[in-house]
Amino acid sequence: MIQVLTYDGSETNLSGAGVIVNRLHDARSLDEFEINIIDLNNEGIWEYSRANTNSIDMISDFSSLRHMIYGCKKSIIIILLPNNCKFSYIEYGRNVYTELKDIISNMKDDILSVLYEDIKTTRIVYENTRTRICGEDISASFYFDISDDWGEVLTKSVKSEKVTTVRKERIILSFLQLHTYSKVIGFLKEIGLIVDKQEEPEWLKEIRMFDDDKQYEIIRQNTEIIRAANQVIDSAIMSINKNKRYKSILYTTGDELVEVVFEILTEMLGCDLSKFEDKKKEDFLFEIDKHVFIGEIKGVNHNVKNENVSQLDVHYQSYRDEHQEMDEKNISSLLIINHQKNKPVSVRESVHANQINLAKRNGSLIVDTSTLLKLFEKYISGEIRRAECIDVLKSNIGLLEI
Repeated sequence: MIQVLTYDGSETNLSGAGVIVNRLHDARSLDEFEINIIDLNNEGIWEYSRANTNSIDMISDFSSLRHMIYGCKKSIIIILLPNNCKFSYIEYGRNVYTELKDIISNMKDDILSVLYEDIKTTRIVYENTRTRICGEDISASFYFDISDDWGEVLTKSVKSEKVTTVRKERIILSFLQLHTYSKVIGFLKEIGLIVDKQEEPEWLKEIRMFDDDKQYEIIRQNTEIIRAANQVIDSAIMSINKNKRYKSILYTTGDELVEVVFEILTEMLGCDLSKFEDKKKEDFLFEIDKHVFIGEIKGVNHNVKNENVSQLDVHYQSYRDEHQEMDEKNISSLLIINHQKNKPVSVRESVHANQINLAKRNGSLIVDTSTLLKLFEKYISGEIRRAECIDVLKSNIGLLEI
């Protein structure tokens, strides 16, 4: 990643893949990035509200950046030095201007040295030049007149061969005007900080050498192992999701609860609930071997109440009235209830004796959804058979316990 620091921090023309732009004032830690570019080419930087040219208003930002630069351990720092822009200062209470080419000494020794001290040891000369970068001419207003041992020369101008970019250890100084993302990337390629990798040709795959065959066989074998393992994992995930759906009757209510309870009853008892029509009376009604099961399915936040048990008895009595020919021994009424659904199962209170006794008097059975799951689990595992599940629901009244 590359961080570009500018006066505004909003230059969209500099941002692109792998490049973010921030204000000089809001610089992020330099070692978060492989390359940091400090761009000083904005006239907003070169303003001073006093009557001389030996400082700028944002000199404190330069001082802060200096500490960051000298504290940086890994990153490459590129300082894009200013070109010949206007320098604004105050004289006799009014704004006056000069050009940087006319105050080179102040610019270099008094201002830029606050950011990077070693710049004092260079000589900066005003001269407009062009430097060829990736086939494009880039302008510069100044160049470096330095000795051969000052640092590594990275770019020179076309024909005149004036030094426009130098490097000293991890610090790179340049007068090149890099105003766009493409010019920045081209410059980094030109000085070797970004290297384009040549794509591998297709025909190279045909050349087998060294231990290629052995490694390809290892890849093939382990790919097959991974494929088989992924199938096992996918199957396990499907089973877990199915189990989660069954366990949802511990926290759901309404149609969602009814739908899953229907699935459990259908699989465990072998009953057919597909033709059941909800007429806003009982929640289910099915027959197995001439024995009728009629019931309510509830999801509530409170414990089982008398009204829940009584409502079931209303459905039972209504059915008895409509089928007086049936022996009551062949009718079972079930209250399947997810009570205290807003609490973990482990802390739910037991069904009170009053409601259990009422269910016994009515000849009905309260089936807590957690108990229904335990019964279903025993059926799925093969511990009990379907006929035993049916018998458990037929022969018990009060509260079902497993």
